Amino acid sequence: MTDKRDREKLAEALRHLATGQISNREYEDRTEVRSSDIAVREIWRAAWGMYSDVRTHRLTGKDALTADTKEAVARCILFLNSDLPWEWPTRSSTEMLLFAIASLCTLGLLARRDVRRYRAAGEFAVWPFLRRSDYEAALRAPRLLNRAV
Repeated sequence: MTDKRDREKLAEALRHLATGQISNREYEDRTEVRSSDIAVREIWRAAWGMYSDVRTHRLTGKDALTADTKEAVARCILFLNSDLPWEWPTRSSTEMLLFAIASLCTLGLLARRDVRRYRAAGEFAVWPFLRRSDYEAALRAPRLLNRAV
């Protein structure tokens, strides 16, 4: 189930974080991890890897995002502004913790196998979209630039 309000809130905060308008702490204060929308939770979780949570900073200068990461953020914002459901595999926080422990016990073998399985679930080059056709359709009709909205 999609939650338009939570998606809009995360999309705006992500844009502000990625462009250096807000700090990582401001981003975390503005976003809701406990959304009923799986896409919001999964994209928030993925975005967590873009910044350090050890110190307060903006993604500028030495902390600026790479071109590839900016492209991924743009896809996330485009996805959040769509009505598409989340279709990638998911894990609860408890499952993730248990998986992390199991991965440590197998010296990362389990994690590598799981990453391959996850990437095979869809077209990873257009993540968070599952299919390139969905991504291309969203590019052709972006909601934020559509006069009908």
